[in-house]
Amino acid sequence: MGNLEAELEGFAAGALWFYGALVLFEALLELRGNTHFYRLKDTLCSIATGLAYTGVQVLMRGVFFGAMFFASQFAPWQLDTTPLTFVLCYLAVDFAFYWHHRVLHEVRLGWAAHIVHHSSTQYNLGATALRQSVVEALYEPWFYLPVALLGFEPLAVMLALQVNITYMFWPHTQHIKRMPRWFEAVFVTPAHHRVHHASNLSYLDKNYGGTLIIWDKLFGTFAEEREAPDFGVLTPIRSANPWIVTTASWRALGRDLAAAQGLRARWGVLLCPPGWAPNGEGLTTRQMQAAGVLKAGPPLA
Repeated sequence: MGNLEAELEGFAAGALWFYGALVLFEALLELRGNTHFYRLKDTLCSIATGLAYTGVQVLMRGVFFGAMFFASQFAPWQLDTTPLTFVLCYLAVDFAFYWHHRVLHEVRLGWAAHIVHHSSTQYNLGATALRQSVVEALYEPWFYLPVALLGFEPLAVMLALQVNITYMFWPHTQHIKRMPRWFEAVFVTPAHHRVHHASNLSYLDKNYGGTLIIWDKLFGTFAEEREAPDFGVLTPIRSANPWIVTTASWRALGRDLAAAQGLRARWGVLLCPPGWAPNGEGLTTRQMQAAGVLKAGPPLA
């Protein structure tokens, strides 16, 4: 497939133009339709967290490549990058993303970072899609090392991940209601991802897929968009200060760790699903869904 490094850099640069064009188009729709999908303070906060995340991600790129290269040395075989092997690599990356994303939601230590992306009550391309936690940039590389262990070239894995991340941008919109049925059956769409960002009881911890929605259908985490989504989280962060939005969940995690008695309880606070409590009084998403009860927590900020 030619010079993978050049293709990676070229695609990353092209992705910025793609993002910009979509944001501009949606902004024009916002002005024309007066839909109120944007709030200024929320948008500025999202842009600030997105820039911080991107900065850390750039700094981590060398670490990411080094870890990929090191892991690839232990692969039982080495696969040259051809159109076919790149498609297989992309499927492996998308599969890894599904589990990466699921861990971020279903493990408290992951959710402490990922809640930033879900904390807005708006849903749009120009803000929500950009809102990220700097800590996630530190987590991400390690979830894709198994793909390098399959024998794919490290740069091919990084290119596949960049394409995957770029694909995930466009579903963050309310302007597209439905795609053709065949497309909805296979790929992640705005309807699927609106479910993922909603705090409705039946929508919680659903639709983790990046490019393909089939992983959710295979592993029991798929939900169809049937009722209007209520965007946001059950423990809201009402501040528009980027520092507070980024750190509020970590302060809450620190308080819970300090209150936990014993090593086992502390590990539970870190590794059990959000909502779990050592005294048994907490409610996780699955417990709420089983009981048919939606219980919101106190605001984090």
